[in-house]
Amino acid sequence: MTRTRFDSRAGQATLIGLLVAIAIIMVVVWWVWLRPQGGVEKKPRFEGEAQTPLGQALQKGKSVECQQYLQQLRSFIQMEKDSTGEYPAQLDPKWGVPLKCSVSGQDFGYDPTTGRVWDPTPGHEKF
Repeated sequence: MTRTRFDSRAGQATLIGLLVAIAIIMVVVWWVWLRPQGGVEKKPRFEGEAQTPLGQALQKGKSVECQQYLQQLRSFIQMEKDSTGEYPAQLDPKWGVPLKCSVSGQDFGYDPTTGRVWDPTPGHEKF
């Protein structure tokens, strides 16, 4: 009987093949997530706005976070009015809610006569 030699390279991935596969995956990830939409960068509404689909998703998350802070502040202000009978003279950091927009870093606007709280960041007027 004749013995066949075992070829140690048969069935194994080569380093070149592995590098090519990684390069292809990186190109696909860039094409799907990191390229500007439509191939053209749009003008941002405000400084720091993301230009890529992944960045836009992160930006949307920060906008939602900012909206939640405003809702919490409005709740605290209404509870303060219900307990004391008048709106607080100023926003109180002891409430534990950030008093700034998480997107732009600007302070929330507050009118102590009406208890109205708003976000001065452009594009957030609907909050």
